[in-house]
Amino acid sequence: MTAATETTAPARKRRKGFGKVGILFAAPFLALLLFLWVVPVVNGFWVSLTDTNMAEGTGGFVGLDNYANLVTDPDFHAALGNTALFVVLNVPVLVAVGLLLAMLLNQRLSGRGAIRAAFISPYLLTGAAVAIIWQTALNPLDGNVNQVLGAIGLPEQAWLSTPGEAMGAVVLITLWWRVGFPLLVLLAALQDIPAQLYEAAKIDGANLWQRFRYITLPAIAPVLMLVVLLRLIDSFKVFEQVYLVTQGGPAGSTRVVLQMLYESGFRDFQTGYASAIGWALALIILVVTVIQLALTRRRAS
Repeated sequence: MTAATETTAPARKRRKGFGKVGILFAAPFLALLLFLWVVPVVNGFWVSLTDTNMAEGTGGFVGLDNYANLVTDPDFHAALGNTALFVVLNVPVLVAVGLLLAMLLNQRLSGRGAIRAAFISPYLLTGAAVAIIWQTALNPLDGNVNQVLGAIGLPEQAWLSTPGEAMGAVVLITLWWRVGFPLLVLLAALQDIPAQLYEAAKIDGANLWQRFRYITLPAIAPVLMLVVLLRLIDSFKVFEQVYLVTQGGPAGSTRVVLQMLYESGFRDFQTGYASAIGWALALIILVVTVIQLALTRRRAS
């Protein structure tokens, strides 16, 4: 036996020992993951293959019938269309405003900490609190938003009772509520950019747009793509602000997929169909996520 073999053998034993200890420490978490996530997910998929009715406590195996019904269900098509419209409107606005605020707060401003807290604090509120605030603010009779519009000479709006404006109101509410997350993440990314790069660019005569395009954007691109991906997933799961503020109205113009899932499962007690809706939405999110990751890798290469 060589000296190298003699020295590596104890090292291998130590690594095996550390591996067993690591598994031992991870066991409680793995057990919780199994019983609180894996088992419910598997059970949910099984339920989606049945016609289980929660009120009657009955249900038999129907295979993919629930999924086939989704394909021809006009209510699901409408809810999916409303969800897609929200995603298309919300994600670009949320990311763009978050980036703009992050760039502003990255400057040397007096009271920067208070301004930062003002934009971040709504992110800590619950959906119920957000609903109460904005139902009051958007009240067509005495809401603060219409009062401001009237004070500057603009026509008042029926924000929550007009199909064309209700989705815009939901996007506005979500922007106010959720902009704190992209703001924080992008601000951290901006603060990691060396100031010397901007100083050198100024000496070379680069203007503000050129500094943003050739320094800021490439430096924060990975973080920016992560924020877009996370906001994309979160937007597909929109529910609280819609259900609590508009209840899916007016005329179903803001009824989204998760609201349909909630109503199918807890109002109509069609547990099997509701589970199929959830799995269909999860599959859509997975496909969109894979496409987004593929586009991001292609741009990076």
